[in-house]
Amino acid sequence: MLCLAGGAVVTAAAGCGFFSRGPADREPRPVAAVAEPAGREPAQPAGPTVVELPQESWAGAGIDIKPAEVAILAQKETLTGKITLNEDRVAHIFPLVSGRVDTVMVGLGDRVKKGQEMAIIESREVGQAMLQLVQDRLQLSFATRRNKWLQQVADNTQSLIGLIRANTPIDQVNAEMHNRPLGDYRQKLMSAYIANDTAKKNLDRLAPLQSQGIVAARQIFEAEAAWTTTRATLLSLLEQSEQDVRQEAIRSEQHVEEIETRLAVDETTLKILGFEDAAITDIDPSQGSDLAHCPVPAPFDGTVISKDVALLEHVGPTNQILSVADLNTVWLVADVYEKHMPFLTQIENAEVTFHNAAWPDKTFTAKVFYTGDIVNPDTRTISMRAVADNAGGLLKPGMFVTVDLPGAMKTSVLQVPRSAVFEHGGVPFVFVHGGGDAFERRDITRGRSTATTVEILAGISAGEAVVVSGGFALKSRMLADLLGE
Repeated sequence: MLCLAGGAVVTAAAGCGFFSRGPADREPRPVAAVAEPAGREPAQPAGPTVVELPQESWAGAGIDIKPAEVAILAQKETLTGKITLNEDRVAHIFPLVSGRVDTVMVGLGDRVKKGQEMAIIESREVGQAMLQLVQDRLQLSFATRRNKWLQQVADNTQSLIGLIRANTPIDQVNAEMHNRPLGDYRQKLMSAYIANDTAKKNLDRLAPLQSQGIVAARQIFEAEAAWTTTRATLLSLLEQSEQDVRQEAIRSEQHVEEIETRLAVDETTLKILGFEDAAITDIDPSQGSDLAHCPVPAPFDGTVISKDVALLEHVGPTNQILSVADLNTVWLVADVYEKHMPFLTQIENAEVTFHNAAWPDKTFTAKVFYTGDIVNPDTRTISMRAVADNAGGLLKPGMFVTVDLPGAMKTSVLQVPRSAVFEHGGVPFVFVHGGGDAFERRDITRGRSTATTVEILAGISAGEAVVVSGGFALKSRMLADLLGE
């Protein structure tokens, strides 16, 4: 049974509401006037206002009635974003030396492991560094052996000087210093020591003969002068030898240290050029031109995303030859408009969800690590960045996505489920259970909406019983009665 409205509308300025008259056996019921919000078109009154459906038909029609309630409306906002390379995991490869490309081992799209050789450059600079390292290693070997011998000579010479200063008998000195390296110091020191010992013994032999008148005083004087001379020569030679042997030992050690430093510089230079310890240790001069080969290793596990190198091409430090990116993670970049900027504090270091048309059934997540500091003067947006896992390889850099801003616009509002709202003639309405078999069509003014709920700005009040399911049966009955009029 359909009843037509028989009431009249009175403006809110007159301080009155409007009455809607239903069947003759029902009393007119006042409905409070609602001021329409600015910028919205007021809901237009509909002709029919009441639809009756026997209660025994409710179950078959799926009728479900619930009160309109005031609750939190978490309106989800969306942004347009773009998938880009993870800039922390992308490397543009430039050779560290100039040379000719000898070998290229990778192609576009190849997966590489950290340290894997991707190309080899034949470089004169590398060849010279390799040969210099070989030469310095050989010099270090010679210098080390010589230094070891000189240190022994220095120690033995000091021991010999000590024996001479102690006036040790010559036979004992020879016995103790036998087969011990002394270099030139053995001959010089022992000759002076023997000469001094001979002069002393000659003086000691002539001195008793002078008192007997056998030896002239002149001979004694000459013997004393000879002994004094040889003794002075020996003492001077001892002092000079002590200084000389110490200085030679120090110079030898310094020479070894100098070559070791030069060798360390050679090795470091090669390491800077990308050579590993094993390659530097196993240098063989017989390798010939292979000594000039400089490998270009992969900086980390990744994928070759660009290749700008060809065989026999001359390249240098200013030529980009390859790019490698780790695609296991990607960046989500979205421009946040000024109206959404208050939400940036809510999503900082939090996760956001996003979708792509290529995978409509999948929801991806990314963790926000940067919410921008500067507003772009042209677009009036802030750039937000988040990192997303891409182990499956579904996200491709350059792909556009839709980003969901979680928990935006949370407010307490009067709301009903979306399934409760219908529209006819451009006017939205709901069915309110008026008691018994009667359902009243109630025109409403809608506000914001989410995927499941609609905000009600005017038309019903909190607690009124609204049909939230099965309303299509009521709407069909209403339209059928209208057509029958």
